[in-house]
Amino acid sequence: MVALLLPLLLLPIGILVILLLRRAPLSNPQAGWLLSIFPLASFGALLTFAAQLHGKALEFSIPWIPSLGLNFSLYLDGLSALFGLIITGIGALVVVYTGYYFDHSGVDNSMLDTRNSNIEYRFFAYTLLFMFAMLGLVLAGDLITLFLFWEGTSISSFLLIGYKYKDEAARKGAFKSLFITGGGGIALLAGFLFVMHLSGSADLKTVLASREILTASPLYPVLFTLIALGAFTKSAQFPAHIWLPEAMSAPTPASAFLHSATMVKAGVYLLARLNPALGNTDLWFWVLSLFGLTTMLVGAYLGAKQNDLKPLLAYSTVSQLGVLVALIGQDTEIAFKALVISILAHALYKSALFMSAGIIDHETGTRDLRKLGGLRRQMPVLFGIVGIASLSMAGLPPLFGFLAKETLLASATHPSLPAVISTIFPLTTVIAGALILFQAAILVWGVFLGQPADPKHPPHGHDPQWGFWLAPALPATLSLLIGLTPVEPAFLANFLAEAAKAAYGAKVKVSLALWTGINVPLILSIVAVSLGLLLFWQRNRLRPALMAFLPNLTVNALYDATLAGLEWGARQATLLQRGQIRFYIGIMLATAFAMVLWFGGLPLEFLRLQAIVALPETNWIFVFLRALALLIAVGASLVSVLLLRDLHAILGFGVSGLAVAAWMAMEPAPDVALVQVVVDTLATVILVITLTIIPRKLRKKAQEFTLRQTRVGLLRDAFLALALGTIVFAVTFASLESRQHPAQASLYYDENAKALAGAKDIVGAIVVDFRALDTMLEIMVFAFAALGIYTIMHYTVRKASKEEQVEPAERQNPVGEPRGVFGLPTSSFLHLLAYALLPLAVIVALTHVLYGHDQPGDGFTAGVTISLAISSWYIIFGYNAIKIKLKWLKPVRFIGVGLGLALANALLGFLLGNGQQGRGFFAVIHYDDLLGITPFLPNGISISNALLFEISICLVVLGASVLILDNLGHPTEADKESNDLLTEIGQN
Repeated sequence: MVALLLPLLLLPIGILVILLLRRAPLSNPQAGWLLSIFPLASFGALLTFAAQLHGKALEFSIPWIPSLGLNFSLYLDGLSALFGLIITGIGALVVVYTGYYFDHSGVDNSMLDTRNSNIEYRFFAYTLLFMFAMLGLVLAGDLITLFLFWEGTSISSFLLIGYKYKDEAARKGAFKSLFITGGGGIALLAGFLFVMHLSGSADLKTVLASREILTASPLYPVLFTLIALGAFTKSAQFPAHIWLPEAMSAPTPASAFLHSATMVKAGVYLLARLNPALGNTDLWFWVLSLFGLTTMLVGAYLGAKQNDLKPLLAYSTVSQLGVLVALIGQDTEIAFKALVISILAHALYKSALFMSAGIIDHETGTRDLRKLGGLRRQMPVLFGIVGIASLSMAGLPPLFGFLAKETLLASATHPSLPAVISTIFPLTTVIAGALILFQAAILVWGVFLGQPADPKHPPHGHDPQWGFWLAPALPATLSLLIGLTPVEPAFLANFLAEAAKAAYGAKVKVSLALWTGINVPLILSIVAVSLGLLLFWQRNRLRPALMAFLPNLTVNALYDATLAGLEWGARQATLLQRGQIRFYIGIMLATAFAMVLWFGGLPLEFLRLQAIVALPETNWIFVFLRALALLIAVGASLVSVLLLRDLHAILGFGVSGLAVAAWMAMEPAPDVALVQVVVDTLATVILVITLTIIPRKLRKKAQEFTLRQTRVGLLRDAFLALALGTIVFAVTFASLESRQHPAQASLYYDENAKALAGAKDIVGAIVVDFRALDTMLEIMVFAFAALGIYTIMHYTVRKASKEEQVEPAERQNPVGEPRGVFGLPTSSFLHLLAYALLPLAVIVALTHVLYGHDQPGDGFTAGVTISLAISSWYIIFGYNAIKIKLKWLKPVRFIGVGLGLALANALLGFLLGNGQQGRGFFAVIHYDDLLGITPFLPNGISISNALLFEISICLVVLGASVLILDNLGHPTEADKESNDLLTEIGQN
């Protein structure tokens, strides 16, 4: 069912809209209302699909990696529909709420991205990105798809938690959450691989039908432990719960969405989803019950001692997550009825409370209960919202939370439980319920009913705009209406029954009636409420006593010890890291030499002169030319080592690369030779520009260290170089002599390049068709390398003089005369040459891209060709003149557009693939055939997905190259850090 893609695709569309509108004259509230359309539309689509289930599941699947049997699959049943509706429904409210939260001065603007936009587009984009990842997780129809979205939630939540990146607490909280949940994600992937191995498939339906195979396997304890570790870390089960409270440093909209309604329930969803396949075993029951009950008590206890509203709510969430995990561990119908009711009830009241806490902080400037009090008259609307949501959290009638607590207590007293658990489970549930009621009471009392702690300086607040309080009001009102409705809402009961059935693996009857008579659960509920009220009555004595026991200290100490252990291991692993490149190269060369000797020695039997002279049809002219190219390459390399002038050494290095290119051209390998030529030329230019930022004294010191060493050192270096050269020569020669002629892969590409990819150029077909995923990863590495260089060098190379505050043209030359890379004036002839080179390079690059499937040349060569022309501008005009003359040159934007185009082009293969291989990731698409314009195109040009990929490669390479040139070509005075380093070297 292709329509299942609609709820997912609506969210990335929303991200694109906010990126397009980031500089539009919109306020944050207007942007919130506009962007809420996308999750709301996704909610409507899911609700429509959920109405069509009727006990069945809706599925969509498309081949992803057919050779491995992997598909991109979506699966919608009652359980995924429940979570999907919570994600998109609460998500739509959070997006509206976000607009008002960032509306005025209550927010620390120094932490926000207001430099280039009128709206907080970054936060909106991160929120929709997280929503997309979470929705994909619950809709995933196979394990690999689920894992990809699982990791997507970790990364996007990291961005949201660390949104206030100038705040150290935000950075630490983001790192802790990513470290713990990311570590659990690695364990989860390993567990999934075991499941796939045993079940024979990653398909969710196949896995759910393989219970007997999975639970009977000797590997079951291993795979269960790995999967449980992934779920426990994501859903903050003890002792992995410590990341959740620290994640409260995120803006409140993120806390309301991630840590109450969605992300923290990802682990709960995973365990519920896999319960039919892995559940109903002793190991499953004991592990989930013990960890769940422990987490429930720890969260309730820690929440009862908090003074900050957000940590208080966070720990109560931890407690509720423990309840949900313990329920999944049972194998009773009532437990899964309690599970689905509790999931929905918790999402409603906790999202309302988190958003209300944000409003309180926004309007009063504090979340500290010790500074609040008496706000019921100043904020009557919010008092009503918080009152309703808190009563639901406390489990009091007639709120929906009361029904959740009643079903939980009913499951705790079920007669099928073991004798030990039949006592412990009700006892811990009553204690946790009392503590949660205590938390709800101190929240309402401390903010609204009690007197201010400082009567002379009472808090001042007022009800915000209606759009601000509407978001928490809706879920709070639903919590009330579900309980007050005189007639049980049959549609909701049936929907929850479908969700419980999917998790339980059998039919579950769900009733939403609040009154079921006087029974054991009701009595236990009365006991919990009475105990909670007693605790609240004695709060002034109780809370100081609660502060004495801090279980989090032990767990955080374990976390700190883990990090310290990793740092110690890193130090041990880097004992050889002396900061000297020549030492590293020496270690690598010696290791390579030792490995060859260890694994059999040099293949000297292949070193036969007859291999060359005995060929009857040898073209001796080409033999001579190859020998000449080899001689030039070796001689130029040797010269680059021995020359003392850096510029001359760089030119020698460049000549050696061109000689290698000439050798490649005579093979013949024109594509490889062409890439070698342009890359070698660009590398030479970059090295020349690099000379401008390395102080002459430091370069001279490096030369002396290399060339003016002892005779023993020179002999050692010469031996290592000769040894490795001999090894590379022998191994390369042996592999060439022993390989199959022609190779099986070569025959395949030769036979299928035209048939499957429509390409005459086999190399081009390999790069953008047969190995397209490899190429995409390579351009990502290239882009990240450039961004890494930018990150490392951005501030170092910009230690310029005080004149940096002057306009670039004035700073460079009072009369506006451009100066070259070394600060020297350049001639008008060179200016004319640069003006001619750039458009010519663009034309050549365009030719490479358009004819990439027909002739040698590709997007990589095109990107480097344009970069070469731009590098000539850096040399001739200098950095500042380029920034004035080439204002369109935005390298980071080029990288982003290129990577985005490559990904979109790959995904379009799922929808429009029309080659012989069918549809799939990077499937062949002939747009010219689809549009009917093939007869109008010149010979050799085809508008296909390969062409779009070549364009994206060109953009990424161009952006990355220019980003490197930008850093290296930035004008600076003496580099103080380099001079300090020189002084340190001299002293040592």
